[in-house]
Amino acid sequence: MNWFIIIFFFIAIGLFAMSHYLRLKKEIARDNIEHFQTEGKAKANAKAIAKYNNIKQINFKNASEASKLINKNAEYLQKMNQPNLSARGCNSQDELYNKYLDAFDDISDKERNIVSKFIQELLEKIRSRNLAYYNYLCNWLSRISFAKAKPWLEAGMPHTLEDTIIMDAGWFINPRETTLVHELTHVHQRIVSFEFEEVYKDLGYLEYTPGVENIKGMGAVVALNRNNPDGLSANWLWLDNNNNNVKTYWWIGAIFNSITPSSLTDVNNVGLKLERDSDGTYYYLKQQPTLLNSLDVFNKFFGMNNDSSNNYHPNEMSAKFGEWFLEYVLGNANGEKYNCDGFKIYKKYFEKLINTFYSK
Repeated sequence: MNWFIIIFFFIAIGLFAMSHYLRLKKEIARDNIEHFQTEGKAKANAKAIAKYNNIKQINFKNASEASKLINKNAEYLQKMNQPNLSARGCNSQDELYNKYLDAFDDISDKERNIVSKFIQELLEKIRSRNLAYYNYLCNWLSRISFAKAKPWLEAGMPHTLEDTIIMDAGWFINPRETTLVHELTHVHQRIVSFEFEEVYKDLGYLEYTPGVENIKGMGAVVALNRNNPDGLSANWLWLDNNNNNVKTYWWIGAIFNSITPSSLTDVNNVGLKLERDSDGTYYYLKQQPTLLNSLDVFNKFFGMNNDSSNNYHPNEMSAKFGEWFLEYVLGNANGEKYNCDGFKIYKKYFEKLINTFYSK
């Protein structure tokens, strides 16, 4: 009897030990699986974030590569009429095309290093302040290239062609933060234009798709409109809706002072008040244009403080607000202009955009 109890006791101990071993082995296996799954999720998340954060290099185009941006059949060159050719020192589109092929300089290694360091330092300042905005900038900076213009190209004004930002030579020695964001916004506008449709409408802009040249009385004015590579369409009207009982429509543009301007700066930014019939037909009575810096309702809405500068087209206005948003994030938005209705509208739109698509 005693032997039976002893044998049973050892069998029980063996079964308990085996059961404990199998349970422990199962738990270890489960832990390993969970660890692998967690690690896998972490790697996937890191990979997703890396598409914003991991800018391995800043892209630059040398002069030869940049010259390939000049396309004789592109809308920009095709829209060059005589006043625009004259302002650029040319008599024909062919002459302008050949001139623009030699419009770029190489970017030195020193300049590339300056720009790369500048961008990384700017991103680090933004990262701790607004992660969604940081991700947004990383995304677009990874998609663009930089080219250096000769001093005469577009009168030295930074601009964009396709996905390339063309900067003045001075920018590569002393980069300007707001200029970078301004031009980056133009690339965004060109590549994903539909993302700006809602905010343009909220800012009071509407596109007259039949073409403003077809508005009675506007043909001669549009012929003097300065071509802007970052705002090719002249078909935008602006609605002054401050008086709810009276809607006033304006065409806003930069028009040359003559049909033979000698420079791209021989322009006035103006507002032309349009009349509108009950059936929706617009027409211009050829009254004296209003200089944009004296169009108080426009300047007040957009916070221009009577200095419209180059900010007339919806693409330019939203790019200017892009500059102001950068200043806001960096804590430099202390002026009265940041309280204007236009910037408040843009800021609300842009924060919604980046928080929807770039917050993670």
